[in-house]
Amino acid sequence: MVAEQSEVVVGYLLAHALPTLFAGGPILEIVELVVDPEKRGEGVGRALVEHALTEAWSNGCVEVVAPTRRAAAFYEHLGFEPTATYFKRKRP
Repeated sequence: MVAEQSEVVVGYLLAHALPTLFAGGPILEIVELVVDPEKRGEGVGRALVEHALTEAWSNGCVEVVAPTRRAAAFYEHLGFEPTATYFKRKRP
């Protein structure tokens, strides 16, 4: 999803749906959310997330997740709850 103002990209959200057993149905995982630093605080990120939520619910997803620590306050403000620690292993 892309947010534009005056034909200029000011933000984007990358997400994908995953079938799961643990959640009781498919989930939408927000992989990346980026907003132009000069446009932060203007509702661009919120609009992108709200659009992703609408799409997720209309496509049968049972939850939307955002694996991040850096943007915790942003997602909590939008009604998300912290649920787990995210582990990763980089390629050697």
